[in-house]
Amino acid sequence: MPDKDKKARRKDILHGLRNEERQKTRDGFPASAVALKGLFSFLDEALQTQDCDDTLRLTRDFIVRNVLKGDEMVEWLEDNGGYCDCEVLDNVEQIVSDAVPDYENL
Repeated sequence: MPDKDKKARRKDILHGLRNEERQKTRDGFPASAVALKGLFSFLDEALQTQDCDDTLRLTRDFIVRNVLKGDEMVEWLEDNGGYCDCEVLDNVEQIVSDAVPDYENL
């Protein structure tokens, strides 16, 4: 059975690896975390009053309104499971919130 020092060392290593993974994810964002959270908030509000039409219509509207890099953003969203507006909200927001410390307070 490992002693306390070995357990603490393993825990530190795992914590460091997880932080590196989170940083790598953040480095791949096509926009700032604040802009991405803005997209998710926009979609959350819009999808409360209308159904997802299985496209990125609302997402593309947000991209244009906020002068974001459209092609790069759409490619990244799709690479992360966001093929329509509701998937962007369900799948991609989880990835972003996991990678950004204190995401809820952005």
